[in-house]
Amino acid sequence: MNLSDVRNLGQQQIKSMLDAAMLEQKRRKYRSLMAFVRDAWAVMEPGEEFRGNWHIDVICEHLEAVTSGEIKNLLINVPPGTMKSILVSVLWPAWEWAHNPALRYFTVSYSEDLTLRDNLRVRDLIESDWYQRLFPVVSVLRGGKEKYELTGGGWRIATSIGGRGTGEHPDRKIVDDPHNVKQSESDAERTSALSYFDRTLSSRGASRGAATVVIMQRLHERDLSGHIMSQSDYSADWVHLCLPMLYEGNRSKTPLKFTDPRKIDGELLWPSLYPQKVVDTLSIRLGAYGAAGQLQQRPSPAGGGIIKTEHFNLWPSDRKLPDFSFVLQSYDTAYTEKTTNDPTACTVWGVFTHRKQQCVLLLDAWTDHLAYPELRNKVIADWRAKYGGIVGDDHHPARRADAVLIEEKGSGQSLIQDLRRANIPVLSYNPGRADKTARAHQIAPLLDVGTVYVLESKRDAGKPITWARPLITQCEQFPNGEHDDAVDTLTQALIYLRDSNMLELPEYVEDEIGDADYDEKRRSKLNPYAQ
Repeated sequence: MNLSDVRNLGQQQIKSMLDAAMLEQKRRKYRSLMAFVRDAWAVMEPGEEFRGNWHIDVICEHLEAVTSGEIKNLLINVPPGTMKSILVSVLWPAWEWAHNPALRYFTVSYSEDLTLRDNLRVRDLIESDWYQRLFPVVSVLRGGKEKYELTGGGWRIATSIGGRGTGEHPDRKIVDDPHNVKQSESDAERTSALSYFDRTLSSRGASRGAATVVIMQRLHERDLSGHIMSQSDYSADWVHLCLPMLYEGNRSKTPLKFTDPRKIDGELLWPSLYPQKVVDTLSIRLGAYGAAGQLQQRPSPAGGGIIKTEHFNLWPSDRKLPDFSFVLQSYDTAYTEKTTNDPTACTVWGVFTHRKQQCVLLLDAWTDHLAYPELRNKVIADWRAKYGGIVGDDHHPARRADAVLIEEKGSGQSLIQDLRRANIPVLSYNPGRADKTARAHQIAPLLDVGTVYVLESKRDAGKPITWARPLITQCEQFPNGEHDDAVDTLTQALIYLRDSNMLELPEYVEDEIGDADYDEKRRSKLNPYAQ
């Protein structure tokens, strides 16, 4: 070996040492998930500029807290197109494997195609020259698209709602978009996802202390997010990161020092990628409910969609009740004592004249889970009650309900027959081919013209009386709410009063009510707008 060879050997050693130092420096840099995301982006999307935003940093911070064990269960609600899948389902697992190649992942979506896609994206990333140069200890040992294993002992499985789930014990459970947008209105589809989450996924990885991350857009009050937030352990066991497209106050629940940097309602989440013009176009294409759920992470528009809650007028608490010309009790019945099922709902309405306009005032509202004998007794007791004044007051005497309105469906038919035998003035309601949404559209104009009143609370001035608020909440969330029983009592009551000419619309609305005690001939005769 001559002097030149010695010199070359020295240079190679120096270069190797420098390369090793640079790699170690990068590895230290990649202790931050956000730093890893920025650099891995160029490998995954060559030629595409990485356009960072504060919400990406926030999501990364929360995922790092899952890695450290500070967070056990994480729920993230963000709009589509904001890097949710690539962050949670692809880059975060690849980053964690760089530090612990023994981790096991179980990933779920409504579509197996989506989980398989992300499975392969992670695999492609860890097999890239860039990743292997930095983290050569992470390599695929065996497996295909659905499941593959690493030499370090870790593995990753991709499945869909209702798919593979038994016999696997992961360290991480990732649920990315558990609902199909087009099928989210289906009770059966949602129930299938919730059942899979509760009965299959919840027990997976318990022996390993598995963490759960759910990331999704809101689609319905009873979607997986709503289901998680309704559980008794939600406050104690879940961290919730909610990032709507347009700011409307802080709706996140997190132990981390996170503050949404936006301060003014309507400020954009990602203005460089989704400026106001783009958001406006998306809102139009999605419609009121789609924009509320997918963009704003509220399954129903603020203030209601079909039924605008701002159109409920308040009857001042310091004003005497009006003199009612007609009182109607409206029921949506369900014979069950199980609180997991739909309850029976009742609303009571008094018709009166105010400022030369026919109006209605909500006099009572309740929901309860009652077996048939208790329900029958409750209806009779309610009918015997008197509304609207004090007995003996000649100015506006109290009166019993003039009619009891019950939908003519399976659970209501026997009650109708039983009440008629008891000489209760019961009317059957048949919605015909008009579904719940169609009925809501029919009565919306009555609220628009200011004919519907609720009592004002004596304690909370400017707000509805406490017992009326559940009905108003159901109206705001309809048709995406968990329950709509009270809404059904509202729509059938107002349709009946409208068709009996006790309430007037600014214009006639054609509908399909079907045969009932108040039939087509009566409507044509009494409704001047039907002429």
